[in-house]
Amino acid sequence: MKLQKFENVDVIASLEAIMKQNTAFYQSDFDIDKQILRKAAVSLIPEDKRLLWFSRPSGTCCFRERDVFLKDTRQHNTWRFYGEQTRDTILAYAVELTGTEQEKIKGNLYELDYLQHFREVIEKSIPADNYTLIYEHGELTKPAGQYFDGDTDPQLGKFIRFEAQPNDPEALKSLLREQQKNEHRIRRGIFSYISPPCMIDRLKQKPAGLWKM
Repeated sequence: MKLQKFENVDVIASLEAIMKQNTAFYQSDFDIDKQILRKAAVSLIPEDKRLLWFSRPSGTCCFRERDVFLKDTRQHNTWRFYGEQTRDTILAYAVELTGTEQEKIKGNLYELDYLQHFREVIEKSIPADNYTLIYEHGELTKPAGQYFDGDTDPQLGKFIRFEAQPNDPEALKSLLREQQKNEHRIRRGIFSYISPPCMIDRLKQKPAGLWKM
């Protein structure tokens, strides 16, 4: 499969164009994606700027790339589920946010071969046995799978979010660098908001049995 990258595009408009042509049901999922992208765009954390997104016939998903490559997280399990359990036509992209321009979120989209990518996620993901609970005034560490309620902590204040932590942080950093290097090798394409050429070609060329696992 010849993959393409689309540089310096309006990220939300581009993904929405793909979604509208491939996602027939639950298009409202994309409203959640837009919130994630807007929050990531103003974040000062580099890891928040790299995401994975896909469109399927019944919805969309948007996750931080680092979370997808951590074993047993919700993001990891969701990303691999549709390759393992369905024959859905999945259009997947790595998303790299680079800035804003006239209130538009700009960035680069890297087309992914979803079937190859989800297998790579299975093979290369890093174990994550602990979660960090992030509060207004500090953090707590909990073992993965241990219950927590997300209530306000008397000392640390309001609960904000939680995230999985890799057992081997350097291995995760190396893996993400490898992913980025591979994406940058993809040849440049020209994105059309009316009918994205990469997507239309994929839909025309998919044989019925390709998605059988």
